[in-house]
Amino acid sequence: MKNYIENYSVSISLPSKIRYDGYVPNDEEIQKLIKYYSDSDRDMLIASCLSAFGTLRRSEICGLDVDHISRNTLHIRQAMVKNSNNQFVLKPFVKNSTSARDIDMPQFIIDMLPNSGYVVSINPDRISIRHGRTLRKLGIQHFRFHDLRHYAASIMHALGVPDQYIMQRGGWASDKTLKDIYRGTIDTYNKHFQDITFKHFEDMQHEMQHKNKES
Repeated sequence: MKNYIENYSVSISLPSKIRYDGYVPNDEEIQKLIKYYSDSDRDMLIASCLSAFGTLRRSEICGLDVDHISRNTLHIRQAMVKNSNNQFVLKPFVKNSTSARDIDMPQFIIDMLPNSGYVVSINPDRISIRHGRTLRKLGIQHFRFHDLRHYAASIMHALGVPDQYIMQRGGWASDKTLKDIYRGTIDTYNKHFQDITFKHFEDMQHEMQHKNKES
């Protein structure tokens, strides 16, 4: 517009991005989901484990087939997404270049995967619908299925795993996203590390008091 309109000048201020303050589930809630799905829904059991323990997105889970699994490694190279007609189709690529990755999984998850075809037989929308329905049934505080990825990242962070490794495993392009996720650190781990911090301060205070008495 500046090239074709003489003396054209405009200033645009975009609204600030609203940060999503979602709820990150804890270990007990993850265990409840897994137990429920183990008895009632094989597809959701696999989907939830791949997201909570492997950081996979819905599109990556639905696009994963056994041809992209070797031993204990998942090769994330395709995704199931909606086309212009609002229909789910398989695309031979993932969200971005960093999302194309290889993820090693524990043996118990590999053992639950099928021997042929896609690892789940439902599309991303069905995953979200079943996920929400299950949370209500089990009385678990609502969180998005996508927040299972945040659970995985938060657990690795709490265990001291370097950010670079977490970014590679989850396909995150920058540590800014991880820092946003860490703001929603799981309450149980947050309380644990808070107690450790407070104890350090209290010990330091007691030591100072003891030295004052001696002097």
